[in-house]
Amino acid sequence: MKITDFFTQYGDEQSCKKFFKEKRENGGICCKQCGSVNLNWIEQENRWRCKECRHAMGLKHGTVMENSNLGYKVWLWGLYLMSLTKKGFSALEMQRLVGHKRYEPIWLMMQKIRISMGNRDDKYSLDGFIEMDEAFFEGHRKKEGEGPAKELDRQVKAIVAVSTIRIEDTEQKEHRPNTKAGFVKMNVVSSLSNVDVKYEAQKMVQKSATVITDGRRCYRGLRDICSKHEEEVVKDKKQVSKVFPWVHTAISNAKKKILGLHHQVNDAYMQNYLSEFCYKFNRRYFGESLFDRLVIAALDMPWYKSKPNYG
Repeated sequence: MKITDFFTQYGDEQSCKKFFKEKRENGGICCKQCGSVNLNWIEQENRWRCKECRHAMGLKHGTVMENSNLGYKVWLWGLYLMSLTKKGFSALEMQRLVGHKRYEPIWLMMQKIRISMGNRDDKYSLDGFIEMDEAFFEGHRKKEGEGPAKELDRQVKAIVAVSTIRIEDTEQKEHRPNTKAGFVKMNVVSSLSNVDVKYEAQKMVQKSATVITDGRRCYRGLRDICSKHEEEVVKDKKQVSKVFPWVHTAISNAKKKILGLHHQVNDAYMQNYLSEFCYKFNRRYFGESLFDRLVIAALDMPWYKSKPNYG
């Protein structure tokens, strides 16, 4: 949908509420108490009531909007704008675009949407030939205790995996890799120990996958969770881009986006920003349908039924 058509069609609270109601009903809705599909919509209360057990369920219940005081228009505009560009918006710019008075509710809304993106990608794991490497992202945290507030630089460690697809010789371009990137996953880890890396990696790749890594010892546990683990020690830095062309590109692009758009990110929320990058990268060919897919992800489950990256 073109941006002019969107804001014309959903320019008021009533039309946005109707949009969410229709989306939920089209996706199938049932009573959370007894499972019945016989529900009545009560317009004045913005909720359904079960005909069988009389249990009431609000329009925001069970979605990313649950427990939020923001209006339907702010939520719908936020979802649309976050799907509009691959780079996204800062919370301050989003606040200005949706016309809200306070910064904190908009920042929280965007964090919840990012969590929904991560929840959606967590349903899938990578298969085939996979490049895997560690990454260090620049995080910040305010100094605790007495005295003036101070930002402390912290290195946030993450495991990055990119599935690759081999290119036919007829399609390959000169001086380009003989593979193309498929899907990407980025999971924050507390440390680069064997235990932590193995725990996160088994959520990222399937057992039938072939994973290639450098010679770092923290990846030794991969042999237990995938069919084949290849170690490629590259001493010449000029050759790294040939052995690991896509995982390093993904890491570089994620760092540029976070630094250029948000300038600095609290380390406690880094996973949310990485989830947003991966979600958009994995759907880079969706075009205008990306908004519809994001709405489905947002209405799929409440934000708090996920790993605690909200803080």
